Amino acid sequence: MSNPQHDPAFNNAWHLGQLSPEQVASMDTEHIERYNLHQQYLKEHKGHESRHELMAFILLFALFAFQFLILYWKKKHYSSFQLVSLTGLYIFPFVFGMYDGWYRFLGIWTLFSALNGFVIYKASRKPLEAITPRMVYKWYTVLHNVSFVVGLTGYLMIMAVFFGIAALFSTGPGVMQTGILLLSYGLYFGVLGRDFVEICSDRMASTIGYYSKEGLPQKQLSTNICAVCGQLTSDDIGSLSDLPQKAAFVGDPVHHLACQHVFHEKCIRGWCLVGKKDICPYCKEKVDLKQFKKNPWDTQQQLYLNLLDGVRYLVVWQPIIFGAVQLFYYILGLD
Repeated sequence: MSNPQHDPAFNNAWHLGQLSPEQVASMDTEHIERYNLHQQYLKEHKGHESRHELMAFILLFALFAFQFLILYWKKKHYSSFQLVSLTGLYIFPFVFGMYDGWYRFLGIWTLFSALNGFVIYKASRKPLEAITPRMVYKWYTVLHNVSFVVGLTGYLMIMAVFFGIAALFSTGPGVMQTGILLLSYGLYFGVLGRDFVEICSDRMASTIGYYSKEGLPQKQLSTNICAVCGQLTSDDIGSLSDLPQKAAFVGDPVHHLACQHVFHEKCIRGWCLVGKKDICPYCKEKVDLKQFKKNPWDTQQQLYLNLLDGVRYLVVWQPIIFGAVQLFYYILGLD
């Protein structure tokens, strides 16, 4: 007589927990115990298929709904969106690092916070020093370039592992870990600096007085004044009532926008490319950013800046969305 456990019909009844008493009686003690455990498992997970479908639907709905809510919030109330986004971006990784013991990250984060805090302090002073805008844009340019190189190095290391190039040099699994680490550091500090420089740009320009986010600026812009730093772009010979004045940055090239407002080239490049602005700081006319891209490096930088905007969503909003979904699962009793 053949073993009934090799019968497809028997196996199907086993998986469904629908063996007849005769079939159960034909089994030995060990298989009966396993069958009883299987029946208990089926009882505990009864209806889980439909429950999993509901959970998947809730998750997909939340991802799409939150995306629209975030875009609406960003469009209608950008200031509060920026504040919440930057706070989450700055605090969440630190909290996770403290909880999981990421001491290397905490050390780099602390060093970044100290240097960045000094730059923000200088950018928020009143009156603003003439050199401050350039110093601020220089710091964030260096930060951006370093994060770009570090992230690119990590990405290339990961690709080298995927395509088997790393194996040619007899490298261990540490190459992949190092690549992921460098890529994460580059993207995180890149997007963090990108958000901080936007706040500094608005604050400095408002302090100088030739820029206002809403409404008219506090001062009227003269023909030879750079609205970004507030300094002369060329020497002023003066008049009967005004004394001659010398330009603060002698020999610096100037740049004329389409609106005919003139700026120091370093200042307007910092305002547009580093400070995330595509408008004239005085009249708010749209600026064509292509005129500032002098070499392929600038084009690659712009592509990297677009990538950083996507990282913000992953670091800040993704955990919040999944946390909200988990809370909803708990309320509905979905395990």
